[in-house]
Amino acid sequence: MVEAMGLWELYQQAARELSARMPEREASFEAFCLLEKLFGWNKNQVLLHKDQEVSPEQAENLAALLEKRKSGYPLQYLLGSWDFWGYDFQVGEGVLIPRADTETLCEAVLTAAKDFPAPVICDLCSGSGCLPVVYAKELPQARRIYAVELSEAALPYLRANVERHGCENVRIVPEDALRWTPPEPLHIISANPPYLSADEMAQLQKEVSFEPKMALEAPENGLYFYRILSRRCYDWLAEGGFLAFEVGYRQAAAVAELMKKAAYTDIRIIADLCGVERVVSGRKKAAASLSPATV
Repeated sequence: MVEAMGLWELYQQAARELSARMPEREASFEAFCLLEKLFGWNKNQVLLHKDQEVSPEQAENLAALLEKRKSGYPLQYLLGSWDFWGYDFQVGEGVLIPRADTETLCEAVLTAAKDFPAPVICDLCSGSGCLPVVYAKELPQARRIYAVELSEAALPYLRANVERHGCENVRIVPEDALRWTPPEPLHIISANPPYLSADEMAQLQKEVSFEPKMALEAPENGLYFYRILSRRCYDWLAEGGFLAFEVGYRQAAAVAELMKKAAYTDIRIIADLCGVERVVSGRKKAAASLSPATV
């Protein structure tokens, strides 16, 4: 049985244990996150109650969380939710964790949406639903948003997140993105498909190894989904329509070449905040009498 102690002492102990496997600043952040999870308080509330005595049971519960975290189990799975674009998303085993990298893809889509008065949007390989939910919240003028996801493990998270954020214009499609065909022309398509090679999978940090392999690894040195989807998505797009992929490290040039072969125009490579080429986008050529704003 763990002896009772003060809340601040409990935090310090957690931070010390975590600092053995991560930088001190990260250890402090994660210790607060776990206390917030355990007590249902935010950081400020934890600080306000720092002199409060915690029970042996609460200390034991935190110790159990710490043991899982120190084993490499993702913090996001322990917390059960994670932030993306300022919105909270339910996550857990079986679904890819939303990452800041993907906000570059999100921003590209939101910018492109300005060209269409009432866009029909599709997100492929939607996972937790972070992208289609943000589109729904930030683009209330969107006529429809399709969220396509095959994984039976990920679909409950997708449904829960769409429901919790009240996204009435999101239609969940439990289908394979490589086989599904949309029922109408699309103005915008986004995709964050699996893109890690087998060699990259073998070198993943421990945390990522807990995430679903089907959302991470792809054949053809990680380029398989881009090759197939570049061709298929072209036929789905309305004239002047926009396609954007999130891509892996050093894949941007190869994906841009695949999109060029598939007849896209205005192909662009967009770097994330760290300077990594993270998104490749292109458009389906518009008829001479049309501009994207009139499609």
